[in-house]
Amino acid sequence: MPEPKSWKKILYEDQGYPDDYTDKTFLKDLRKNVKIEEITLTEAILGATCLIQELCTVVFLTLVYVHLYNDWIHPDVVMISSNIIVLLGFLLYNKTINLAKVLYTLTDTISTDTIYAMTFLMMVIHLIFFDYGLSAAIVSNSLSLSAAIFGSICLASRLASSYHALSLITVAISCFLLFPVLRNKYPKSVIITILLIFSVLYILFKVSKVMTAVFVIALIFIGLVCPILFIRYQSYKQNIYGPWDEAIIDNAVHINDLIYS
Repeated sequence: MPEPKSWKKILYEDQGYPDDYTDKTFLKDLRKNVKIEEITLTEAILGATCLIQELCTVVFLTLVYVHLYNDWIHPDVVMISSNIIVLLGFLLYNKTINLAKVLYTLTDTISTDTIYAMTFLMMVIHLIFFDYGLSAAIVSNSLSLSAAIFGSICLASRLASSYHALSLITVAISCFLLFPVLRNKYPKSVIITILLIFSVLYILFKVSKVMTAVFVIALIFIGLVCPILFIRYQSYKQNIYGPWDEAIIDNAVHINDLIYS
């Protein structure tokens, strides 16, 4: 009886094997976790600081609104502080005070409950689509910034005057447009994160002790629990590589330099 031919991974020839036959050499080229990158707990916690900083920024803006809404702080204090931080001065005030009057009445006919719901939704969208330093399809700087500014405008429409609204919008520009520029220069900065956390906690504690406790729990979950869970379940990740994958040129930059040199 003639020996069967050795099996080949081809479809255009009848090799005399059943259709559901799987040879032991079928997966000989399979590779697992060849290019996996192990992340330490420290790296995971530092990576979570970006989300913590942005969450603190959102809460800080909300607290500024609460203080302005309840007349706990004069808008002059907010305006002067914001202008010093962003180095805008009276030039920004003269050019935006007329715009603030428009923004102040933009959502005047909408109920307060609807305004708060819209603001919450916009801030969630801002946090979801914000650029935390990872290349992902969901990242959209324009959508994230637009949602944050729109949420700020919604809150500004509930304040007592256009000057109050201008103060809040100035803070929003500082938080969502200018502060990320500083943060990108010092990514994963522990000092910036700690300063933000304690500043927000101090102001939030004066407003609501219950919300302070909720905020602390959220920070612990994001900054400690999530990284620990990520590291724990990292070992279950399986990356499969084989000859069926697209070719990856590791030294593409070097090849490009050789071609155009």
